[in-house]
Amino acid sequence: MDARQLTKALQSLAASAAFALAAAASPAAAQPDALLGQWENPKHSMVVDVSRCNADNYCAVVIKASAKAQANARKGGTDHFIGTEILRVRDSGGSTFKGTAFDPESNMHVSATVRMVGPGVMEMRGCALLGLVCEEQRWTKVN
Repeated sequence: MDARQLTKALQSLAASAAFALAAAASPAAAQPDALLGQWENPKHSMVVDVSRCNADNYCAVVIKASAKAQANARKGGTDHFIGTEILRVRDSGGSTFKGTAFDPESNMHVSATVRMVGPGVMEMRGCALLGLVCEEQRWTKVN
């Protein structure tokens, strides 16, 4: 995969997921459970449900995706995009969560950081190539 393809894959990751972020704007947003719930990406093409997947981790699973997002995932080898886990992170303090994100379009797992930036707003940052290529976007809570 060349640098252009990797950049495109990371842009896709930002569009699909799961992910450095600003400090919480309110005490409620600073609580780890503020991450729980349903979140929509900036393009309004996907909704994920973030829940606890074990005692230490939070996982984001795709629960809704546009036809285009599903087609793009199929091109990358993810036949059933809805139900796919695209983010797994753990609380690292200060309203920040770190872990991995999955980009179904490129079939890549990359390092991810999620930070709560305000009530109902989180930023996700995904990085590959040892942090040399990163993409970031804000997601909005929908429930």
